[in-house]
This record gives sequence, structure tokens and C-alpha cells, in this order.
Amino acid sequence: MKAFFEKIPAIEETTFLARRIVIPYFDAPLHYHPEYELTLIIKGNGKRFVGDSIENFEVGDLVLLGSNLPHFWRSDKSFYENEEPISEAIVIQFSTDFVKNILEKLPECRSIVTMLNLSKAGIKFSETFKPLFAKIIEEKETKRLIALIDLLENLSQTIDYQLLASEHFNIKPDDAENERMRKILEFTLDNFQNEISIHAIAEIAHLTVPSFCRYFKSRTRKTYVDYLNEIRLSHARKLLINSELGISQVGLECGFRNLSHFHRIFKNQVGVTPLAYRRSF
Repeated sequence: MKAFFEKIPAIEETTFLARRIVIPYFDAPLHYHPEYELTLIIKGNGKRFVGDSIENFEVGDLVLLGSNLPHFWRSDKSFYENEEPISEAIVIQFSTDFVKNILEKLPECRSIVTMLNLSKAGIKFSETFKPLFAKIIEEKETKRLIALIDLLENLSQTIDYQLLASEHFNIKPDDAENERMRKILEFTLDNFQNEISIHAIAEIAHLTVPSFCRYFKSRTRKTYVDYLNEIRLSHARKLLINSELGISQVGLECGFRNLSHFHRIFKNQVGVTPLAYRRSF
């Protein structure tokens, strides 16, 4: 599916929109919108896609998205098996007019504007600032706006953050290539636990194998095999922490059919063996 444009009507009537979302699971399709967005995960876990970045998300995951940056959150398959699944997030969206007409004209907000300029790649923060999010939900009118600026100021002062999309990521929201990349990502997410050949993924992209390899590396600055291993290792780290599966079973669950290969790839990427990683938690 192609990334679709999401219209947020409430933004036209107020400076920003803040809401607490409670749903069975996160399954929104790939989308984008002109508004900046802050998302704090209160309950739930799964995979987060921002630009060309795919990572696990869990409780406390806090991300700032720039204008028109394609994104979506998707709950893990295991989450769908719960009898009464509950996913919850606080989402704040504010307009580019608010940034241009107010924040950019206030010298006191320089650090906030600098942060918002970085958010075109998406920013993940280590601290959740949950009390400030709660205050925005609870306050009304002017106090609510002041609470938002207070939150943005606190975020702009932290040094513990991570940019998500690669510096080379530059997919325009209306670019037809979004559809091709979406198919590649969706197929990879749905099948990374199984064997995926380059021939199979090239067919999904409707490209020859050489063309697919060039295409994927030009857009992500990594080979598809490296990218696939990143997703598998991300899932492996989660299983090593949250399950009692044996090391060999973890490798199999993540798509590694050879245990020594799993150990080698894991140690090269994470820096320690799977067993040492588990023991550290």
C-alpha cells in the first residue's frame, strides 16, 4: 500500500491536538501529515516504522516526528493473541503554522526550533516526560498551550536522543516509490522469521535481483541482507529479555537456521554473545 495523506481537522480550530488513544492494538497503515507529532506509548509493544527506520517499540517509547514524515506503529503478532489486548498512547500534533508564526519568532524558543528541524528524520527520546504529557491532557486553554511549550523546551534540552531515519532518507510522501518500499517492508516484517531469498524479495519489488540490490542500497545505505539481519536481531534481543526460550530456539524463532551463524551475527552487531546479553538483564 502507498503512504496516504492524513487530514487532521481539529488542527484548523486550535493550535494543537492532544489526545489519549486506547485501542486493542496498533495497526494504522503507513501515513503522513503536515503536522508535527509527539507519540508516547503507554501500553503495548511492536514495530515502529519512521522513514527508513524500523525498530521495536515498547512502553515508554517517545518519538517526535517532523512534518510529512511517513510513519506507522504496528503491534507484534503475539499481541493479537491476547484475549483482551489493550494498546494506549498519548499523541500530540501541532501545526507548521504554530512553528513558523510563533515559535520561530520567539528568541527564547531557539532550542525548540533547532530540535524541530532535526525531527525531519524522527527523534527518539530516552526519557518519557510522562508527567508533562499528562499535564497537557488535563489542562485547558492557555495553560494547555504553556504546558506544550514546557514539554518541547524540556525535550530540546535533553542530550539523550536518537535520530531515526538515515541522513540519506528523502522519500517524498507522494513519491510512487513509497508503494514499492512499503511492499518490501511489509513482506520483510511478515516473513523475517522464515527464510527470505533475494530472488523472492526482488519479485515483491518487481525488479531483477541486480536492480533490487542497487535500488535497496541506494535508498537505505545498506544491503537487504544487513537490513533483514537488523530486524531479526531486534526480535532476538526482545526474546532474550522477555522469554525463557533457549538460545538456539531464539535463533530459530528469528529466522536464523544455523546456530553458529546466529551467534556470529549477534556478536558482530551487538558486541556480546546472545547468552551474555541475556545474563546482562
